[in-house]
Order: sequence, then C-alpha cells, then structure tokens
Amino acid sequence: MADNELKKSRKRRHCCPNLPAKWRLIDPAQSSQRRLVLYTPSSELLKCLGLFLCRRCYKLDLSPTQAIGWLRNIDNYLLIMGYQPVSFLSSGSVVFLYMLCRDLLSPEADSVEQLQVSLLTCYFITHCYTGNGNGYPETPFLVGSRAAFWDRCLSYISIMSFKMMQINSNRQIYSETLAELKAIGR
Repeated sequence: MADNELKKSRKRRHCCPNLPAKWRLIDPAQSSQRRLVLYTPSSELLKCLGLFLCRRCYKLDLSPTQAIGWLRNIDNYLLIMGYQPVSFLSSGSVVFLYMLCRDLLSPEADSVEQLQVSLLTCYFITHCYTGNGNGYPETPFLVGSRAAFWDRCLSYISIMSFKMMQINSNRQIYSETLAELKAIGR
C-alpha cells in the first residue's frame, strides 16, 4: 500500500512536466493561506457594496438594503425563470460589480431612479461578462428606455473594457479591489 501511495505522489508531481516548477509543486499551507485572504462571504460584500452606494450618492435618500434588494430581486427572477442554476451573487461577481460601480456611478445622481438605472446596467454587464449563461434577458435589468439601456451598456463597456479584462486575468488587481470593497464595511 505504501508503494501505491509513493507511485501516486510521483505521478502527481510529474503529471505536467512542461509547467514551470512553481506551478507543479504547490505548498498546501501557502495555497490555503491565499484562499483565506481572497475569500469573503458574498453577503458581507453585498453589505459593503450597499454602504458604498449610499456614500457615493450621499444626496439621495437611499438605504444600503434598498440597492441590494434590487440586485437580489433580479437574481431571484433569473433563478426562478431558469436562466441560471444557482445564485449569481457570489464574491467574485460582487467584486466585479463594485469595480464597475466605483468607476462609473456618478455621485451627482439626481434621483434614486437614476442610480437604479446605472446600477442595474452595471449588474447586467457583470452578468454578461462573468455569468454562466450564454445570454440573459434584458427585461429584469431595464428601468426606462430600451434604447437608452443599450447605449449605456455600450458606453460602459467601452470605458471599462480594459479594467474588466485586467480584473479577470490579474489576481493582484482582484485582491486589491476586494480589499478596497471590504474596507468600506469597516
């Protein structure tokens, strides 16, 4: 039995000989330590996002739970209608959404509806960019004109395209954005 375990461990080590050594042998202690740093419950991050939105749009009469409620309602609708198998509001998607909101939402929003329009556009882009589905219906994300919604989507994507690719490909940028979002809740 000890011989079999030795063979398995050798097999695991050399299963990908073309990979650089730092990727072949991973120290489990370091690996789990990294995961602890990068993981935060999505419920905590949603609270932080709600606080961010209230602080960003301080002129509006908005509670953190109201803005998060808009997101949860859409998430539940997409679950019930079968567009997604599980809740989309994971830690990764909330961090991505925060990055969009941080860079795109204006503190000069005149009304709660104007904030809702921009937030739901950012949420739609987050769904399309990081979601599991091939396509999501626009209807639950729409507040106002369909043409204005698509114009906003194209404008936001044009502005954020580089950062959207960066956060997906660079773990450090993701970690920094996560830390920034978590700091809002402290």
